[in-house]
Amino acid sequence: MGTYDPTHLLKDAAKSLSTAAEDLAAGRAEWDRPRDVAKSLEWLRDLTGDLSRILLQQAGALPRMTNDQDAPAAGQRIAEAAATATQLGNQLRKAHESADYVR
Repeated sequence: MGTYDPTHLLKDAAKSLSTAAEDLAAGRAEWDRPRDVAKSLEWLRDLTGDLSRILLQQAGALPRMTNDQDAPAAGQRIAEAAATATQLGNQLRKAHESADYVR
C-alpha cells in the first residue's frame, strides 16, 4: 500500500476545532459537567501530542523535498513549533489532572 497526503485530514481537524471555538464564543455550545471539561482537556492534550509528532515529520520532510536554500531554516522553525506543542501538551496534562478532581 502506498502513502497518501494527509493535508485534507488536517484541514478537517482544524475545521472541527474552529467550529467548536466559534460555537463556544457565540454561546451555541457549552459544557454541562466538570467531567466534560476534564475530558475535553484530555483530548486537547492528545491533540497537541499528535500535533507535535506531525510537526516533527514536517520539519524533516520539508528540507528533503526541495533544494530551496530556505528549507533547512524553515524546517528548524517547524521543529521549534513542535517543541512548543509539546510544552503546551504538558500544560494541558497539568490542567486536566487539576480539573479531573473537580466535581
